[in-house]
Amino acid sequence: MKRHSLFFLLIISLFLTACNNDAPDEEVVAETPPKEEVKKEAAKQDLPGKLKDISLEVSEENLKELKPGTMMDDHTYEKDIEDIGFNTPELEPELKNKLPEELDRLAQGTDDLETIKKGLISLLASPHYKQVIEKANAYEPYFEEPYLPDPDKTESTEKTIGAEKAIILLDASSSMMQQSGGRVKMDIAKDAVKSFAKTIGQSAEVSLVVYGHQGSDSDSDKELSCSGIEEVFPMGKYSKENFNGAVDSFESKGWTPLAAAIEKAAEMTTSDEGYVTIYIVSDGAETCDGDPIQASKELVVNNANHSVNIIGFDVDSKAEDQLKAVAEAGNGKYFKAEDPEELKNTIQYEWLPSTLDLAFAFTMAPDGWDMVEEYKVAEKYPLELWTIGRKEAHRIIDAAAIMAENDWITDEQYSELRDWGFERSEAMKELHYSMSKANREKADAKSKEIRQRVDEWVAKMKELKKERGDTW
Repeated sequence: MKRHSLFFLLIISLFLTACNNDAPDEEVVAETPPKEEVKKEAAKQDLPGKLKDISLEVSEENLKELKPGTMMDDHTYEKDIEDIGFNTPELEPELKNKLPEELDRLAQGTDDLETIKKGLISLLASPHYKQVIEKANAYEPYFEEPYLPDPDKTESTEKTIGAEKAIILLDASSSMMQQSGGRVKMDIAKDAVKSFAKTIGQSAEVSLVVYGHQGSDSDSDKELSCSGIEEVFPMGKYSKENFNGAVDSFESKGWTPLAAAIEKAAEMTTSDEGYVTIYIVSDGAETCDGDPIQASKELVVNNANHSVNIIGFDVDSKAEDQLKAVAEAGNGKYFKAEDPEELKNTIQYEWLPSTLDLAFAFTMAPDGWDMVEEYKVAEKYPLELWTIGRKEAHRIIDAAAIMAENDWITDEQYSELRDWGFERSEAMKELHYSMSKANREKADAKSKEIRQRVDEWVAKMKELKKERGDTW
């Protein structure tokens, strides 16, 4: 009996010892947080610091300083500004697949709504705010400069009989690709010719002939370039849209067939007995082995009512000597223009405009259609900004929906984030309106300034006509 009692006591002792040995381990387990909790706590401490520089305010300065979203590396500018009309932007499949992992990490890092907002911005912000805002702010309105010839600025006060027809010969040889005053000479000449034709077109039929625009300036292309003389605007009534389209239809490329161009003008007017004035805009001498002096002389021998006027634009002394001789042989005048401003001032009538010209002078200032077209340019980049901001806002709303579906945020938080997304989109729209308005005001101011110059010119011309005793 004693033996059984001792055995029973031994078993109880061993059991109690085992329990005492396990007790410390249980305490350690209870006091040590799970690894996920440790990770989450570390994220909570780090996240606010990483996002502290992000501003939620929608303004030009804040958006320009905003760093691109870390998940938007492959989002191109073209894709960002693509117009989707009134459709609701949708997450791209690749982004939709990658986004949940980042949203889960964001949710683990914070349950503070403002921090979540900044986190969503850090993930999904457009990379193109700075680019589009700078483009919008760089806008400067462009209207055709009115052609306002001022006889007071010409070297000669002798009145020339107005032409019934006018042929503009425009040099488009390779030398016109060089720059003058910070702009390509061809572009300067095109602008001047457009303005010139708009004015002379009020009282004369107009033609535009271009040469040097075929082939290239290489020896292999010489024959092609020297024979490439083209009437791009047929002789007839001036049409602003058609004439400007003709001017913009070619580029400077090749050689300079000046003589052949004059011969072309002579062929075009063989049967014309009225006054025909040829205006040549060139920056160089003949390079196609022709004789432009002889061609000019023959033109006026065959018709005394024809004349050849030349505007030498930024030419060297050798070229200038030839061009002067061509104008003299053609019973015309040579004008020298060393820079863009002189070119604008020398391509002008040597006679005062008629009363009819002055009556139509208002057409040289921007009209309603011009303003509509310029407003489109003024609003282009502000509208792109709104498109970019609207797409970003919907990415944020979709991301909040993903977080809600996975119970990473509460329904109340989702509702607030969704409302904030729509408010951000609305703020982008208001910023677009503000920037568009500023650019339209620039266009209005430029239009007003041009109209004022036209009005002042009309008043001056009327006074000069009155002093001279003109009745028409």
